[in-house]
Amino acid sequence: MRKSSKVRRLLLMTLLSVTLLPVTSYSLADNQPAGGAPGVTDVVYDAALKTGVVNVSTSAQLERAIAQATAGTTIVLADGIYTGIKALQISGKHGSKNSPITIKAANRGQAIIAGAEVLQIVRSSHIVVEGLKITNTGTATRSIAVQLDGSNNIRLTRNTFAVPATGNKMIWLEIKGKGSSDNRIDRNNFEGKTDSEPVIAYSGYNNGQIKEISQRDVIEYNHFHQTSSTKDNGNEVIRLGISKISLTSGHIKIQYNLFEDCNADKEVVSVKTGDNEVRYNTFRNNSGGLTARHGHNNKFYGNFFFGDGKKKVLGIRVYGNDHKIYNNYFQGITSQAIFLDSGDYDGGTDGKAPNHTEDDLKKQWRVYRATVVNNTIVNSTVGITVGSTKKYAPNGSWIANNIVSNQTGILYEENSITDTVFKGNIGFGSTLNNTSRGPSEIVAVNPALTISDDLHKLSANSPAINKAVIDSQLEQRVNVTDDMDGQLRSQTDVGADEFSNAAISRKPLTKNDVGPNAPE
Repeated sequence: MRKSSKVRRLLLMTLLSVTLLPVTSYSLADNQPAGGAPGVTDVVYDAALKTGVVNVSTSAQLERAIAQATAGTTIVLADGIYTGIKALQISGKHGSKNSPITIKAANRGQAIIAGAEVLQIVRSSHIVVEGLKITNTGTATRSIAVQLDGSNNIRLTRNTFAVPATGNKMIWLEIKGKGSSDNRIDRNNFEGKTDSEPVIAYSGYNNGQIKEISQRDVIEYNHFHQTSSTKDNGNEVIRLGISKISLTSGHIKIQYNLFEDCNADKEVVSVKTGDNEVRYNTFRNNSGGLTARHGHNNKFYGNFFFGDGKKKVLGIRVYGNDHKIYNNYFQGITSQAIFLDSGDYDGGTDGKAPNHTEDDLKKQWRVYRATVVNNTIVNSTVGITVGSTKKYAPNGSWIANNIVSNQTGILYEENSITDTVFKGNIGFGSTLNNTSRGPSEIVAVNPALTISDDLHKLSANSPAINKAVIDSQLEQRVNVTDDMDGQLRSQTDVGADEFSNAAISRKPLTKNDVGPNAPE
């Protein structure tokens, strides 16, 4: 009788323990056997992978959770340091659009990826990496902290990149590989990089005649700040391509990012491929600027540039064919605000240069048909510059409906004899031009700007209101439908600002608008 009661108690305890086992969340024990016949814990763990959340707290647990993850799996990392193994070598794993594989910190910034291994996502799709702190440095003389290789629909969001300096070449995030596309890099914090090489480097794919860069990626709402380097070149914050793949098109958007005190390279953002857009970003107090170094048909619009008194602050500089520069605002720039430079190689009117060599791809290509319209430049050293001492001067460009209001320097500077068309521009406060331009091209008149939200905007009596030149040839190049604030243009004013009482939808970004804690 006593034996029967004991059996009943054991059965009851077993039933209770099975009932209390979590179904939607399971923390994998370190001593869980990797092979052999499945036990109760294996069954529950597999159920968690399929239906819910897998909680991990060690590197070994993380490694196994990633290996067994399927579409819809969410792996949650407890606070702590994950190191010692290839904890985030994600290869051949595929979520789906509605059921991605998610790897996220339980508490944002408190799950730390450390050690010498690269966080690598290879030939995978629909993966989300969220809220981690990236500190892994690698051991090679040229290392990579995070790498997306031949993967698509990868989202890196709300992570903190804080990789310690090693004195070696170090890329914090590299995107490369055949088939890379539709990745999203958003709301991350990239702070304090001092080693050489870019913060974000798009290396693309280059295999003989097959060359390509990642397609349709979006880099947005990130905070890039306090970068420096002992090297003079190759340390961009974002490098969008390399010379070998520069004739390919990316259709990549760099938007709504804040760049502050980035001092490692004169090219804060270097675009080295074609058909990309850099828009709605804020560049503040950087010893450098935005450059279309290679590639064709890129668009640069709606960006805010502030110098804040620092030396060598640049705006936008371009090489190559058919770039559009419009609706940008520049204030306190201590070098050229907009620079259509001369080149040392002529890629031709179609930009294909069929007989080019690999060395030719590294050169600065002649500007063809750049379009610079509806920009505002105030209190800067030099406004809009065309040409330099290099061999191939810009060809077929338009500069129209811009405002340059500087107290010193040259407002419109032409260092080469070109066929550039000037129409409807305003210049005020300093030397108008170093060549002869009539009032229909550049008019010397006070634009009557007023300070609003720390920006120089049109006042109600500005002579720029409704005075933008409308030209069919210009409209074929670029159709400017709104202004730097996101307000719709009516009869179109000169400069980046349209005088309007409509609600403002865009403004210079602050640290509250970007980074891991930014609103969705």
